[in-house]
Amino acid sequence: MTSLNHISHGAQITGGYLHEKHLSESLAKALGATHHELRQWHYFENKNAHISLLIWAYKNAQADINLCVSRLALPSILKNIFSKRKTLVVWHYFDDFDKKSKFLKSYYHLLVRVALLISPNKLAFVAVAPYWKNYFEKEFKLKKVFYFPNLFEPNVYATYRGTEKKKQIHLGQVSFKNSAELFFIAEQLANRGYTCYFSTNDPKKVYQSNYYQVIYFEKHTDYLQEMAASEYTLAMPAIAEGWNRIAHESLLVGTQVIGFNKGGLGDLLRGANAFIVGTKPIHPAIAAFSAKEFTNQTPPPSVVNALYLILNKAKAPIDEAFLATFDSHKTDQYLREITQWCKA
Repeated sequence: MTSLNHISHGAQITGGYLHEKHLSESLAKALGATHHELRQWHYFENKNAHISLLIWAYKNAQADINLCVSRLALPSILKNIFSKRKTLVVWHYFDDFDKKSKFLKSYYHLLVRVALLISPNKLAFVAVAPYWKNYFEKEFKLKKVFYFPNLFEPNVYATYRGTEKKKQIHLGQVSFKNSAELFFIAEQLANRGYTCYFSTNDPKKVYQSNYYQVIYFEKHTDYLQEMAASEYTLAMPAIAEGWNRIAHESLLVGTQVIGFNKGGLGDLLRGANAFIVGTKPIHPAIAAFSAKEFTNQTPPPSVVNALYLILNKAKAPIDEAFLATFDSHKTDQYLREITQWCKA
């Protein structure tokens, strides 16, 4: 029988992990393969820890199909270079401007150079968004890149539609990737009577400031309920996003999103008819609004745009047809090409 190992790491259950997990379990089912999830539930933030993690991944890359996150891909590729085993790499995003260590940045560039030498029959990549599929094919020249998106069970979210809104804003999930603009927006909104909060699935991150709070949601249902009761969810990362599960779930419960056109997040916002804020004024009235609201300072254009939308309670219908393309019942449809590659 075919075997499939899902090799990953991370200290928390993230959107990226849930994406990989659904992919690996669904693929194993489609192949009729045995499935093993091998995950290191820790942070690895220095060179020695990275090396130990790579050694661990090397030891476990022994299945017929080794599905790895990008950080652990190279050991699997090198271990199986002369075998019939295949490596499937889930690569959510790449941004040279994020806070990766020099070691990790060098590792990723080495991964690309090695990947170009390997047959596409043995090595393939999976992207979570059209933006990243195009990026990896055009910028990195990777030979085989599949598209497998985040998929959701619509009935889980449908019950939250129509929730009465509170005067509150969801700032997204607390993360090192959040831009500084979010904190300025929170301060401005708090001074206008809004409640602003970040969500987290880590109780150690609970926090209360003068302008926002970090709320730990033990139950997913509680998190969805609070997000559905928010006027908007903000998705404003400092780096290019793979996708943005928080933004996607917000749209599914009927709460509009205001965010940046960065990476796969841009695909989501454009497709769902959400609000994109950037460096250009989004409305002719922005100049007058800025002059009135900010007499002593000039915040970044994205901040002015976001505050204009929130304070004027801007409306835009969410594109339900677009969201329907991510129905989990379509898993087999998205999986078809990957399954064929595994069997070839």
